[in-house]
Amino acid sequence: MCHQSVGLVQNAIEAAGIATVSVSVRPEITAFVGVPRAAYLRFPTGQPLGEAGQPQQHEEITAAALRLIETVEEPGTIVELPFRWRRMPRVDGGGY
Repeated sequence: MCHQSVGLVQNAIEAAGIATVSVSVRPEITAFVGVPRAAYLRFPTGQPLGEAGQPQQHEEITAAALRLIETVEEPGTIVELPFRWRRMPRVDGGGY
């Protein structure tokens, strides 16, 4: 689903008084839309909750994202979660 669309829906739900959190792999788009709170993961587009066939990873990411509803106080906060995609190249150029 489109990050921008999710952000717009998230803002409408929040306006109705329901707390939300989104999961993003493109924080620059998420920030542009101005969501109330979001979890950022360094995962490929289309796989925001992790690798296929990894239900435990999906559950851990979902739980971590939902905890942001209780901990984030500043609107527009995007928190990078510590999960890593095992097949993504390292930032320092050291391979996978």
